[in-house]
Amino acid sequence: MVGLLCPIVAHSFAAEDVLSRGDYPRVQARVPVVELRISAADLARLDEDPTSEATVPVVMVLDGRKAPGQVRYRGASTRTLPQKSFKVELDSGYDLDDRDHFELLASWSDSGKLTEKFAVDLYTAMGLPVPSARYVRVSINGQHNGLYLDMEHVGKEYLKQHGLEKKAAIYRCGHRNCELTLHPGSHQTDFEKKTQEASGRADLEALLAWVNRSDDADFEAKLARRVDVEAYLGNLVGDMLISNNYIEDSRSYWIHETSKDRWQYTPWDLNNAVMLHWRTWAPTDPPITHRWPQALSLYDPVVQQLYEQRVHERPAHKPTWSVLNTRLWDRPALRARMIAKLEAALSGPFSEARANAHLDALWALVEPEMRRDPYVSLEHLAHTREYIRTYVRERRAFLLQALSTLRAQGAGPLVIQEVAAGSAGYVELYNRGSSKLSLAGHELTNDLRAVVRFRLPARTLAPGQRLRLVADGDTSKGPLHLPFTLSASEGGEVGLFDGNILSDTGTPLVYGPVDAVYFGPSPANTVYGRLTPGGEDFGRRPRAP
Repeated sequence: MVGLLCPIVAHSFAAEDVLSRGDYPRVQARVPVVELRISAADLARLDEDPTSEATVPVVMVLDGRKAPGQVRYRGASTRTLPQKSFKVELDSGYDLDDRDHFELLASWSDSGKLTEKFAVDLYTAMGLPVPSARYVRVSINGQHNGLYLDMEHVGKEYLKQHGLEKKAAIYRCGHRNCELTLHPGSHQTDFEKKTQEASGRADLEALLAWVNRSDDADFEAKLARRVDVEAYLGNLVGDMLISNNYIEDSRSYWIHETSKDRWQYTPWDLNNAVMLHWRTWAPTDPPITHRWPQALSLYDPVVQQLYEQRVHERPAHKPTWSVLNTRLWDRPALRARMIAKLEAALSGPFSEARANAHLDALWALVEPEMRRDPYVSLEHLAHTREYIRTYVRERRAFLLQALSTLRAQGAGPLVIQEVAAGSAGYVELYNRGSSKLSLAGHELTNDLRAVVRFRLPARTLAPGQRLRLVADGDTSKGPLHLPFTLSASEGGEVGLFDGNILSDTGTPLVYGPVDAVYFGPSPANTVYGRLTPGGEDFGRRPRAP
């Protein structure tokens, strides 16, 4: 690009110095100045409807270099806050520091503006793909508007800076939709394709198909071949450390390098983390450090909380969780790798000494800038540093205590032994424990997001005993007939829940199944299930006559 600016620098902020894997990036030595020159009339237009996607002209000045472009307010839930965030797109042919898109985040709700920058640096220290971020001082028409986070835009520039294929396809999760379901719900919007739009969406549809409808063995093989699984597992660990929340609303990204047929996840909106020091709370309120680590999975208690909250606002709302996250927690080998990464992070970049050292270095940069921020709450700012330190200490203690429970995932005595799809389909349960089990109150479903499920007859299973339930869709034939069928051509899912367990409000649980099984399209005369009674390895066998 050519514009009204100095020559392109060889080292942009997106290539921050990292000494080695596991080290935090060096804290920037200075805070660049960004000026937005917007006419009074255009500013009034933005303020007239802050939620509008309409843009107005702007001249952006970065450290004395200027370029024309378009600007609007940005953010899903922050546009009506006092301190606005901005999205700037420079006119064609112009760039500043080799960039033509800028995401300027005000982070008004974060008392010390530490959370998202620390999260980005933590993910970087863990070797994860994440947009870079730096602090900048923003002014509007010469009037200081505060300290901002300049977050790297995920677009063609991002592909270049992060060594990804130039022609990779970037997909952005839809609104309230980062669950990787086959189709968005009525309360959600679909994925948005940001690059290579003309090539269609067949690649995304193929990804969603095998994530949702594949046997476990096939799923693990495709995951290893087609997804940067190490990065994704690491991202889930990063989410655990910062207590990332509302991930389904984050509008994060999936990037497909088409020549490699390889997908990479790029997180967004890390300021959703529970570790945030909310300026809308009392300044001395303590941090919340007990968010369960299996975020956005079918094993996350927050699924229940959000469902009970949102179903009243949106009656069509369904329980919110990621199919991929759930399947990762279900598979012992993948779960073990995730837990190993968590332990490495707790002893490495998220150790109390290393995390606090980096937070202190950030604080030395941020604190004097925040005192000049016209929107600062000095009362909150006085407690920010200790708040974050307390969060790190108590979050570490909580996660260390949770490790044994995470390792025991899926170790219960009652399991789905096998499923058969088609006209003579069935679901077989098995008691792999050493004591008899009552099925009273237990429920089966072929839709893991269903809030109404089929209640099983009050049978008792002795140790080693099986119970076969016929999936013919006709309960009039007897108590062991299910009200649903299982598709042999498409594959599906089966979940077993304990309906005796209720939430704190007395509502049946929509998360935490006793067991769940995914299966792909079924070849004729085959059964899918555990290869040994109660074992964790799954496969297909010929169906007995």
